[in-house]
Amino acid sequence: MSITHHPGEELLIAYAAGGAGEAVSLLVASHLSLCADCRAVVSRAEAAGGTLLSGIAPVALERNAYQSVLARLDKPSAEILRSAKIASEVPAPLQVYVGGDFGALDWRHITAGLAYFPLPTKGRTRARLIRAYPGAGVASHSHRGEEWTLVLTGSFTDATGNYRAGDVQSATPQVRHKPVADPGPACINLVVTDAPLIFEGLLPKIVGKFFGF
Repeated sequence: MSITHHPGEELLIAYAAGGAGEAVSLLVASHLSLCADCRAVVSRAEAAGGTLLSGIAPVALERNAYQSVLARLDKPSAEILRSAKIASEVPAPLQVYVGGDFGALDWRHITAGLAYFPLPTKGRTRARLIRAYPGAGVASHSHRGEEWTLVLTGSFTDATGNYRAGDVQSATPQVRHKPVADPGPACINLVVTDAPLIFEGLLPKIVGKFFGF
């Protein structure tokens, strides 16, 4: 897999430091499962963080902390069991949320060739899967906040370039675009937004508000 578009270094460092929310962490972790270069960046950041922590004075733990950890190890949670890697096109971190088969999901139809599947993440930042068949795509829009898109299958093109499986696009309020799926397999993206999109035209605005975009 040839990946040419990566998350920004600030985003990778925030992930390594545990400062990213659930939705953003899911996107970064899914990208890391596909990208050795970014895994190396995160590994270095984690090593640097470990060095800093080693210089901090220890703090006493609660009396039952050790027993609590042992109890968790003895009784794995359902999420841990579900996170066991399944051989599929779904990245392992994402399998915890959707399983190992995109085709088995209850996709919600938006318009011809376009559907989405919401992901249950915590916080105000939202995560969803978007599936677009060749020639279909999200209507022209700009952004009130930031939008991160990880391509999982297929590819898409917009005013900023072409994005293929493993690539991450970061769109800020300065970006106006209309992503359209390229010929070939369906383009399935993991999309994370921290604010509603700004659609152009009355109908796209109504549709976007109706579906929570």
